Amino acid sequence: MDDKKTVCWYTTGIVSLSIFLFAGSVLAGMSGAGLISSVFHVVCSLIYVYGWQALVRRSPEILPKYFLAASALRLMAAAMVLLVFCVVNRGDIESIKWFAMVFIIFYLVILAFDAIFFAKVSNNKKVTK
Repeated sequence: MDDKKTVCWYTTGIVSLSIFLFAGSVLAGMSGAGLISSVFHVVCSLIYVYGWQALVRRSPEILPKYFLAASALRLMAAAMVLLVFCVVNRGDIESIKWFAMVFIIFYLVILAFDAIFFAKVSNNKKVTK
């Protein structure tokens, strides 16, 4: 699979997964948390995949370092979003608990998707070489 197809499949998967998770959060009555989580993870994932696309063409040997650095940056960005939400809603403990729960579920699902997707892509690239 070429890089453009990979980016297309990844983007489609992330957006579909985010819509599915957002719909679940709306059904559970937590649409605000779902919306913030969806937007955060779609934006992070798009940055992630376009960075991957640029690296895979120029210097594929540093991809493991990229995955590590991108994951660490995503974790720090997620912590910042949680912290900002806590500061903005500091008087509403229930809201913070529900937001954190929804956000962490989104984070873990997207993290699993990324790991599986890029493991398969990396294995396919090794097989085709």
